Amino acid sequence: MSNQTGRRLRNPARLSLAPVRRAMTRNWILKLLCLALAFAVWQGIRENTSFEVVLADIPLVVNAGAGHAVLDQSSDVVSIRFRGSREEISYIGRDQVSVGVDVSENSGQLRQSIKLVPRHVKTPSRAHAIRFYPAELTVTIDREVERVLPVKAIFEGELPAGIQLEKAVCEPASVRVRGAEQRLLALEQVRTAPISLDGRYNSFKTHVAVAANGQPWTADPERVSVQLELVERVATRRIEKNAVRPLLASDDTRVVKIRPEKVDLVLRGSPQRLESLNDADVYAYVDCTELTESAEYEVPVRVDVPPGVQVEKIEPPVVQVVVKKM
Repeated sequence: MSNQTGRRLRNPARLSLAPVRRAMTRNWILKLLCLALAFAVWQGIRENTSFEVVLADIPLVVNAGAGHAVLDQSSDVVSIRFRGSREEISYIGRDQVSVGVDVSENSGQLRQSIKLVPRHVKTPSRAHAIRFYPAELTVTIDREVERVLPVKAIFEGELPAGIQLEKAVCEPASVRVRGAEQRLLALEQVRTAPISLDGRYNSFKTHVAVAANGQPWTADPERVSVQLELVERVATRRIEKNAVRPLLASDDTRVVKIRPEKVDLVLRGSPQRLESLNDADVYAYVDCTELTESAEYEVPVRVDVPPGVQVEKIEPPVVQVVVKKM
């Protein structure tokens, strides 16, 4: 009895593998069919959930917690690769995705490195975030403070020729700004979003944001009104000895003499327009079409000038005109 027990203990593998071998070989065709079916189902699921898309430049918002503010972060935006079904991928868009990182629990740690993971992403789509670019965010935390700073209006574009900006008044003239202490201490003023001056001829009032997108601080109020006073910039130019010509009908053969033959002109307009003006662009004349008799007349001088230019003075304004028949 003891010898049989010893033989069994010396050959445990022979006794334990036999049932397993029999179970594996029993109904092997059915088992192979189930394995193939499972593989087909897995392949179908993989194909239906393997569509991918990358959404770029999604704003990355960091919550530093009460009393703290973000002084610096290694990136303001992040690109995310999403994976999901064809339908899930087709309906996901950049404006539907937000990325937020909360470091308020560790706000006492001034510099932190956070690995971006799917839980930082909020989206109505069931697509999964599988990769982030960059994969890690480094944040520097500072104490949050508040300062009252003046507002300066910023402009873009160009005013029309002859128009200049006399002044711009912001209302209110200053705002309360909250942000990281080290950053706000370096600020002397805050600026508005750019105000376009293109095509503006008259004074106008507009409302514009103070804290433009991307600024690391917030302002209260967020918008101010700006009153812009525009004035016409005017200059004068003197043209001396401009010849006076008689204006006659095309078939008029009479002889006309003008004394003096030349006059001095003072023109008014924008500096740019007057500077580009040529003497040939100015035409001084006397209208002789109504002077039917041969005689001596006093006739006012008329001057044709290009658009945007005005005649301020003619010296002398009246000339002597002698009309004689041939």
